[in-house]
Amino acid sequence: MGGDAGSPQIVPTVATRRVRVSKLPAAEAPGSRVARRKETTKRRLLEVARQLFSEKGIYWATVEDITEMADIGKGTFYKHFDSKETILRVLLEEGLGDVLAETERAILGISSGPKLLSAVIGARVDYFLGHPDSLLMFHQIRGLMQLQVEAAKELRSVYDAHLRRLAQLLRPAVGDGDSNKARDVATAVAAYTSGLLTYHLLFEGIERITRRRESIVQALDQSLQVFLKSAIRSR
Repeated sequence: MGGDAGSPQIVPTVATRRVRVSKLPAAEAPGSRVARRKETTKRRLLEVARQLFSEKGIYWATVEDITEMADIGKGTFYKHFDSKETILRVLLEEGLGDVLAETERAILGISSGPKLLSAVIGARVDYFLGHPDSLLMFHQIRGLMQLQVEAAKELRSVYDAHLRRLAQLLRPAVGDGDSNKARDVATAVAAYTSGLLTYHLLFEGIERITRRRESIVQALDQSLQVFLKSAIRSR
């Protein structure tokens, strides 16, 4: 046999094995890879659902349509969302949250009432021109919210929270102490902008209304500035 028969043999101990395991890079931990895969799958389902809801309609697009287009099994879908209504609510929450984030960035440093309102209008128009699928989905959701079903109640709650936050952003334009008037103006801004853009989108297409962005913003601004002045006078 080769080697020194009298030399000690090194046998890995439990402690040694633990040290070797602990030296694995954190990024290679199985849990983090699983979490990333789950998040990727969830985002894929949300993106496909948004597209199908805008193209096929929230009433006609099914869970099967979503999973087939996403190339993901139904069982995996239900690991992330309880139902089609749940994914619809998540999309509404995310979309309205993005609208508010764009609005908050647009009004930084603006204190004048008319200028504040103009900035809010411009931010909402720009968001929807960049996300026409969300615009069409929100339009359908407003119809669904009128129904007396549990899913409609949850969607109304999401939209109500959005309007409350939008009213807070608009309060300086109306008067800091008048929350009711700010809510009225916020409701008008949300309804006018998305309503007008939806009709333009349906009958003209996104490319044409994007080219007409300035005239659309001007038309909305003129109407809503009158609404704002009326709200201030009636305090």
